[in-house]
Amino acid sequence: MDNNPHLTLAQQGKLFAGAVVITAICAQYTTLLMAQPEVHSNQTKVPHVQWSDNEITTLVDYLHQHRSIAEGGGNFKIQALADAANHINNDEDLATTCMGSPKTAKSVRNKWPSLKSIYYAIEKYCNQTGVHWDNQNGVGITGSVAADVWGTYIEKNPLMHQFRNKG
Repeated sequence: MDNNPHLTLAQQGKLFAGAVVITAICAQYTTLLMAQPEVHSNQTKVPHVQWSDNEITTLVDYLHQHRSIAEGGGNFKIQALADAANHINNDEDLATTCMGSPKTAKSVRNKWPSLKSIYYAIEKYCNQTGVHWDNQNGVGITGSVAADVWGTYIEKNPLMHQFRNKG
């Protein structure tokens, strides 16, 4: 048995050749992987849900009628949201004004908190002294002075921006 811990020149050559072959195979495999199209079978793109004013009104009316099943803070369980979505999707009066893809429990769950935020912003505005609000014209800004005051107000209350002249 050879007690020499060093590799012979022939062994070093074979070791080097093996390392080169392994590196070449890895490079080819990496190239193959990069050439393949990405497949995300579980991540299909869901169409964006759009809401018409009539659909929003129907949603609010439905949830108001079923407020007895609401949890704390005016939140609803997923089944109630699914029922609301089905009610909107099956409403014959809304069929002509329906926007975007059909509503789902998830889309209702996403819409409801934004509607509550808008409601609380309007309520906060209306509870101030010396302000105007009506459901047709919103705040009803006319004139440059009122526009300046309104501009200052919406800097701190951006949810109210859409209600300058629309209720």
